[in-house]
Parts: sequence; structure tokens; C-alpha cells
Amino acid sequence: MERAKMDRRTFLKAMGLAGIVASVPEVALAAGAANIDPPYRTRASHGDEYRKVLPKAFYRTIENRPGYIGTTKIVGEIKPFEDAREHGFAQLVRRVAQKDWSGDWGAVIKEVVEEKAKLMAKFTPQQREDFLWSNAITMASDQWHVNLGPGRWESIPISKEKLELPPEIMTAKLKKVAKWYGIEQIGVCEIDESMRPFFYKIGRTQGTLRGGAPGFKDEGRPIPWPYPHKYCIVIGNFEDLQGTKANTGGLNNISVATECSDDDIYPLYLESIIRGLGYDARAQYIAGTEDFLQTPFAVKAGLGELGRNGQLVSPWGAHIRLAAVTTNMPLVPDRPIDFGLQEFCKTCKKCAENCPAGAISDANEPTNVNGTLRYEFDAKKCAKYRFVYGCATCAAVCPYSKPDNLVHSAGRVIGRNPAGARLLKTLDDFFYGRNPKPRDLERFAPWRL
Repeated sequence: MERAKMDRRTFLKAMGLAGIVASVPEVALAAGAANIDPPYRTRASHGDEYRKVLPKAFYRTIENRPGYIGTTKIVGEIKPFEDAREHGFAQLVRRVAQKDWSGDWGAVIKEVVEEKAKLMAKFTPQQREDFLWSNAITMASDQWHVNLGPGRWESIPISKEKLELPPEIMTAKLKKVAKWYGIEQIGVCEIDESMRPFFYKIGRTQGTLRGGAPGFKDEGRPIPWPYPHKYCIVIGNFEDLQGTKANTGGLNNISVATECSDDDIYPLYLESIIRGLGYDARAQYIAGTEDFLQTPFAVKAGLGELGRNGQLVSPWGAHIRLAAVTTNMPLVPDRPIDFGLQEFCKTCKKCAENCPAGAISDANEPTNVNGTLRYEFDAKKCAKYRFVYGCATCAAVCPYSKPDNLVHSAGRVIGRNPAGARLLKTLDDFFYGRNPKPRDLERFAPWRL
């Protein structure tokens, strides 16, 4: 019997198939050999995961209407979020660097530091290695933010030789160039008085989202109004879908972080191109260079709708990251889109039901939240959980966050009307579960052999 096993193994080895039956210890031993070339999976490249042109069957365009931003209704005065240094990640950077635990946010960040220390103290050797790999990849991504932060990028001079084309031709050509670079979604909106509440008055002066040097202080920078540019070009790229669907933890963290750092680069390409064609332009990305909240601009530019989770949802899904370029290049603004999300979110509630922090409202109807008709969202609960564990569960479980194939295309069409929305939610629960199982770290983490 033993001889038969050996003969079979020898045969498989001779046929080059021994790796198929190799055990884990044998793979580990093989890793000590030269010419190591383990099997791998590449994270989704831009332009490969989804079609470059959003199928018209998925949505309809709507007019820019007074009292609305896309499909989101304005129901009262919007109190501006005036200081970019006060959002969650900026709070984390500043308060950890200064050890400032004062106020509501200080208490939250102090709990984050303490809870994460307790979590790490209980790590098994494998969990510790997973953390070290994921943290190293995340910090490698954050270093792009550090080095491309405000004042660190040297813009090319505006060319004296200006290319003049009809705005509709210029817009089409610029979008085509953007998609050639790998940008997955792109739209244009006008910067007018209706968008003023979404501009900061004070911007950040640093790029890191993960931690400042001890004692670091962000002095801020003034943001002018009226704004010097007329148009905002909004770009959207999608996080690696399989990594995002880990929901929480290191695999999710690296999928989000690498997309964020990639999205530092694309607006800089467009800024340089526009300036090279003779027009002023400024890249606005996550590394502290943004002068405004980008989601309302993305809605107005036709990239998607505002979802229950308070983030942009595209017909391709909620796992989208935004960046922008502002410019005076003559362009044609896009119109917002409607793919039925407002009615769908009333029916679905999947992000709220699966949120591990309990930060998303499961109310049946949206309410007046700072002058807009939307769902309540607890930013502190979200930030606390995300800072400790890493999380994009709301984006991962959204029924729209699916691959681009025939079956899911049918679902995107079905979801456009209220009756179809209920059916789509039922089908999604049936095939993927009401509480979808997270992707397996051992299978999808790039450092696991």
C-alpha cells in the first residue's frame, strides 16, 4: 500500500502535478528553495473590474433642480462643516500626536488607543503576523498621503499655449484621457452658490490619515469664497471588491488604504494635463488637499446617489473612493443620475443591519439631518470601530457592490423601481445571506502562502 502511494506521488511529480497534492508543511518547506514564485491574486486593476461606460439601462439622468442635489432633497438650512481638521481621521492624527483627550472626540480617540492595545495584547502568533503585514501595507499607502500633502506637490506651470475647443469636445476628450489612465468613473459639475455649504473655511496642512509625529499641530489653511474655479471634475475608483468584502480587519484595511493612495495620483495627472493645455487646475484628494466635502459634488456630477450609510453609492456599488480636480477649463457639466437608490435604501437596510458599530440608522424613512433628507449616522461610533478594527462593512454588504456580469446587471436593472427593489433585496438575501459571510483572510490576504 505504501509502495502504491509512493508510485502515485512519483507519477504526479513527473507530470509536474505534485503541487496539487502538496500539504501545507511541504509548501512551507518549499518556500526555503530558490526561485520562489508562489501563486497569487492581483487586486482589481482600474478599468478591469467594471465597464468603462455605465450602461444606460442602469439609470436615468435628471435635471439639476432647486432644492435638490441629485436625488437628495434639501429641507432646511445646511450648517457648513467649516474645519477640515475636525473630521474623524484628522481628529485621530492630531489627538494621538498631542495626547489630547479633551472633549467628545478626545474621549473617543482615547478609547480607541486603549481598546486597540488590549486587542493586540491578545494576538496569537498568526494574528500578530497578519497585523504586521496589513499595517505595513496600510502605512506604505499612507506615506503617499504624507509626501503628496498640501504644499508638497510641485505643479507644472500653466502653458502659455492654450488649447481652445468647444466645451463639449473638450469635456469628451478629457474624460477619454482620464479613462485611458484607468479612472473608472468621471463626471463634471459646476461650482455655484448651491455648493457653498460643502466647502470648508479651513483646510488641513498635512496629508497623513494614520498618525502625526509627537506634538504635531495642524495650523490650517484658509479656503477662499468665491472659489477661484468654476468647474469640479469628480473621479471615482473602486476598492478591490474581494478585499472590501472581508468587511473588517487587515484585508479590508489594505484594500481601502491602497485605493485611497492610488487616488492621490489620478487627480494629479489630470491637474498637470489641464495646466499643460493652458488652464488653471488644482487636484483635490484625500491627502489634506481637498477644499470641500466630495460626496455632494459626486452626486451632482452624476457618479451616483447618497446612500443610507451617508456615502456615495454608484450603480456598481458602495465601495467607491472619490477625488476631484477643480478648474476654469471650459467644460460641460453632467446631470445627476437616478437609479432608484432612495426607494431601494428604504427597503434594504442591509448596511444598518450589518454595521458592527450600530452607527447607521435603520429607520423606515429618511429625516432632516442638517438640512438634507437622509438617514441618521453616528460618526463617532463609526470612527471608533473603524480605527480599532478596520471596517467597510456597509460598502461590502450593499447589494449593488457586486461584480460586473450578466446576473448582477439584471439585478441593477430590476432595482430601479420600488417593486423591483424589494425583489432585489430578497434575491440578495437568498443568494448571499442577510448577514454575508466575510471573505477568508487565508484565501485572499496577499501575504498568506
